[in-house]
Amino acid sequence: MRNAGRLKLGYYPLPVEEAQNIRALLMSFAPYSAIDPCAGDGTALLEITKDTGAHLAGIELDADRAAAATEMGIAAVHGSAFECRVSAETCSLLYLNPPYDNEFGPHSNKRMELMFLEHCYRWVTSEGMLVFVVPAPAVGTCASLLASQFDRICVFRLEHPESVRFNQVVVLGKRKKAHLRGEPQGADDLLRIAYMPHLLPVLNQEVVERYAIPPSSPATVTYTGLPLDELEDALQRTVAMQSARGILVRKQQKMSGRPVTPLHKGHVGLLACSGMLNGFFGEGETRHIAHWRSVKYVDEFNEEGESEGETIIRKRERFSHELTLAYETGQIVELKETKLHQPGHEVDA
Repeated sequence: MRNAGRLKLGYYPLPVEEAQNIRALLMSFAPYSAIDPCAGDGTALLEITKDTGAHLAGIELDADRAAAATEMGIAAVHGSAFECRVSAETCSLLYLNPPYDNEFGPHSNKRMELMFLEHCYRWVTSEGMLVFVVPAPAVGTCASLLASQFDRICVFRLEHPESVRFNQVVVLGKRKKAHLRGEPQGADDLLRIAYMPHLLPVLNQEVVERYAIPPSSPATVTYTGLPLDELEDALQRTVAMQSARGILVRKQQKMSGRPVTPLHKGHVGLLACSGMLNGFFGEGETRHIAHWRSVKYVDEFNEEGESEGETIIRKRERFSHELTLAYETGQIVELKETKLHQPGHEVDA
């Protein structure tokens, strides 16, 4: 996974249209328990279980998304799914859309899709449903486990542009009864899917396959990890953070008081450019916040060398000033150095 994906904790939500197509394959005749170990803001789980009266539970590592899922009626736990415990065979529907990444450790380093499946599949009751959204190559990684624990496995290709972008497929299967588990029948077929996803049927409203979800009581998710929010708040108050703050965070220079003599325009300009006059100015709609900062630029100059065809590139570093104005109306204006279309000419915008 790229760094941008890791910054958002591997959060790639299922498009609503695909969630609606998945819901069309599921049937329920009584309330049941549904769990999403990577709940996000809960949109996908809510759409898949819409109008079924399901008891919804979720786990989400991001605090803001966990709060959003809770507001939408999901019993969401803020933390890692690997630090959560659920009694075996207590949920009827497991919707799993895990991060698409590799484990980082001294050895093994499994795919995260397989790790999440290994941790969560035991929560599904006999005849319960698994809805597993992953990239097509991950189906081969999870083939043995899927075939040993689930039957009636169907794999569909997702055609929403965002799903195509990540080569997503959805795996649906029913949990085998206890005496049938352990034999990975059909694993070879799943392995071939990883290499030929273009041959898979597309998931749409024309698919006739249907799965019945058995009833079940609400499942309880128990978080056994550390309270992440409380630790983050407490970290700011530690002696170590206070000591490091002066090194890591540059303090804003502040000046107060009145000048001994009136300031001339040149004095005001110097103070403004140095950031000493940042603050609120104006009244009404023209009221704004002004913030100056220094920016380093690197200019390049090409010179002809002594030998024929030789070019010497010289670089010169210099500093310029930029002003950002944020008006009360929401308008943002920037005053900074820009380049003209003619090369080598620069002016202040």
